[in-house]
Amino acid sequence: MSENKNSLIENKEKIAMFFGLVITILILYPFLQRSYYISKYSGTVLTDNWWNALNWIRENTPECAVIATYWDPGHFITGIAERPVVFDGASQNSLRTITLEGNISREEIEKIVGISNFRIRRFEKDGKYYVNVTTARIQDIATTLLTSDEEQAIKILKRYLIPNCNNTMYYIASEDLLWKSQWWTYFSTWDPKTKKGTKYFYIPAQYAGKKSLGNSTYYLYPISRIEVFVIEEGEEEMDAFLQAQNEKKTIRKFIYFKDNLIKEKSYENYEIDGTLFLSPDKSIVIFMNKELENSLFTRMFLLNGAGLKRFEFIRNFGGEVKIFKVIFD
Repeated sequence: MSENKNSLIENKEKIAMFFGLVITILILYPFLQRSYYISKYSGTVLTDNWWNALNWIRENTPECAVIATYWDPGHFITGIAERPVVFDGASQNSLRTITLEGNISREEIEKIVGISNFRIRRFEKDGKYYVNVTTARIQDIATTLLTSDEEQAIKILKRYLIPNCNNTMYYIASEDLLWKSQWWTYFSTWDPKTKKGTKYFYIPAQYAGKKSLGNSTYYLYPISRIEVFVIEEGEEEMDAFLQAQNEKKTIRKFIYFKDNLIKEKSYENYEIDGTLFLSPDKSIVIFMNKELENSLFTRMFLLNGAGLKRFEFIRNFGGEVKIFKVIFD
């Protein structure tokens, strides 16, 4: 066995503490990705893919169709696609109020609106009881991105439909939301009592080369000078691990594509409590917190809506912008 093979794939069975590794990755992450962000997202976000997607929306959807996504492209959607949005840069901090009839409890209200953070104001009119329920737009949409529960997302989105428009809404899952996950996860989990939220991350690593050893090919995706995600592809199976100097660290779950089918592998006695996703063309891997693994955004953007019943995949624009139709009935 060659020296390179020993240094790359031999399992030394040394157990490293997960938190130390994750902290290392998260500390390195902003610096490793800085040049990538500057080159990719400096200036306007109106790429050719966005332009084509917005024009498709304008030409193929009803004028009253609401477009749901995070706030950043809101002005482009209203200006180019000429469609209403849930919120944009001007309304990102605004609230949304609906009126429900009846003297209903907070528990019942939560089941209706799909979120636990809301303010209420009860009043009586013409002998009937009503309650105004107010939520934050940014937390509403952030929750639809983070939740794994389609029905919860539907309850939230239903409050933003335009009346007499046949329940028509489209949802955009776009690449930029990978890099902005720390913000929408923070707002989704924000607790008004503690005034804090939790940030979760997608950590990308780009393909840097491959090595063939025996019957296997090893694809390399470095995240630092001493740490590299490795994808091992054999004749039948694929595996993933993190090589940290001479230590091979097992990741809890690996998601990849094989013969155009989504495959998942879970590992026992793992050292890294997270999920690694491999793009179909093997150009990039994305490590994510386990809280993001089954999020609607992950399932829409990375898995093209596979397994979803309420979000119908419609169009893909260059792998950057993906459009889904929201199914309410």
